[in-house]
Amino acid sequence: MSQQDDDPQVDLIAELRAIALEIGFHSLGIAAAGRSPHADHYLDWIETGKHGSMEWMTRNVERRIDPRKSLPGAKSVIVVTLPYSSSVDESRDGGKIARYAQGRDYHKVMKPMLEQLSRFVTNDGEWKSWYTVDSSPLLERDWAQLAGVGWIGKNSLVIDLDIGSYFFLGTVVTDRPYPITSPVEDRCGECTRCIDACPTDALRTPRVIDSKDCITHWNVEHRGPFPEEVRLSDWLLGCDRCQEVCPWNHRPARLIPEIHPELVPRNPLTDLEKISSISHDDWLDQYSGTPITRAGHPGLMRNARKILEEREGPSK
Repeated sequence: MSQQDDDPQVDLIAELRAIALEIGFHSLGIAAAGRSPHADHYLDWIETGKHGSMEWMTRNVERRIDPRKSLPGAKSVIVVTLPYSSSVDESRDGGKIARYAQGRDYHKVMKPMLEQLSRFVTNDGEWKSWYTVDSSPLLERDWAQLAGVGWIGKNSLVIDLDIGSYFFLGTVVTDRPYPITSPVEDRCGECTRCIDACPTDALRTPRVIDSKDCITHWNVEHRGPFPEEVRLSDWLLGCDRCQEVCPWNHRPARLIPEIHPELVPRNPLTDLEKISSISHDDWLDQYSGTPITRAGHPGLMRNARKILEEREGPSK
């Protein structure tokens, strides 16, 4: 018997990856738990106010930059990906909705999948773990990069060499010591298409989004009236512009991944006139169970009215 056969670590990654794929995830990587290498970058981002009105980003900072603060003794951060559809219905004339929001709420889809993976990792209580899909303080993109599921592009999104950037991230933090997987090479090169195409110049610096200028911040996270200078550029919820121009999302060799049935686009209502005065009951009928509800009923009506105002142009 070879020394390799005697090593119980040899097949751990392959076994874990097989379980993740069986559950329905697209890919898996593993990083060693510790302080994020981008922790100082994040702290500076907060200190300079680039989080905009998202005050929740300033809470639990130590937990965000180090998963060991959430799970004492953590050894491994397991990162999984779940693709969402990159297609859009070009025939629809209305406000634009980001692709991630057109299926069922990804939290509802991924949490039971992550719970299943976490149960496997804990091995009937032998190990401890906790899991999250952007609902707990953790810099997921940092760990995705460290785990090798992709690199962080200049648009600040994780890019998978094969499928691009249209996918969700989930993580399982555990005190179980897994072997790590290798990071992948940054392949953005000299390309600046995402920076050049940003409608509001929120990407003035590669990999740094100033939320105060980001359309997604305003039409999803912001509550209340918009400042006069805000422009939504036809985006009713979210914004995909930096992904739409990314070469990794439309190159001929790109693989089109299988989409989880619950994440298939539902063709939500985008008619701005109807949405601008939609009743709460109709809002629920149209969008319940999707990420679109994140904007709230008043927020979505506000967004629709804002776009209609922009289309009409400045008053004479």
